[in-house]
Amino acid sequence: MQQRNIEEATERRVIDRTQLILDIFARHARSREGQLQVELAQLNYMLPRLTGKGTAMSRLGGKSGAGGAGERAGSRTHRRPRTRRKETGDGPARIRDRVRKIQNSIEDVRKQRALRREARNAVPLGTIALVGYTNAGKSTLFNALSRAEVLVSSRMFATLDPRSAR
Repeated sequence: MQQRNIEEATERRVIDRTQLILDIFARHARSREGQLQVELAQLNYMLPRLTGKGTAMSRLGGKSGAGGAGERAGSRTHRRPRTRRKETGDGPARIRDRVRKIQNSIEDVRKQRALRREARNAVPLGTIALVGYTNAGKSTLFNALSRAEVLVSSRMFATLDPRSAR
């Protein structure tokens, strides 16, 4: 409620820490699965916050990477002069439908990944995984070992997606 009151008073979109992190993830997700997972997280986060928004947030505001589902509708609405809107209540239902579609798509992507993993495992080669904290040098080490040109950046969440190389 405080967030909504601040948005109305400032006529600007107000986000909390969680939404900021989700927006950053959306901006940086490159793989299909990553984009779907971020959109799913955004929708699940947004769903309980839709009460009282009316039709302004009832349509999804875009795909992952576009700054968050519903963001465009909400920010445009807050810049317009206030008008009475008919409360349809279909926003949550639309979001739940989209959540189901995304979950099915993620499951399809996981099945495809499992098939590719099986094919890789059929070839008798070793596998190495680089895992660690942010700014630990994983991308730099990956580039040195594989002669790849993966982005090396000290920005948070800049290298989210999994990479593989010889």
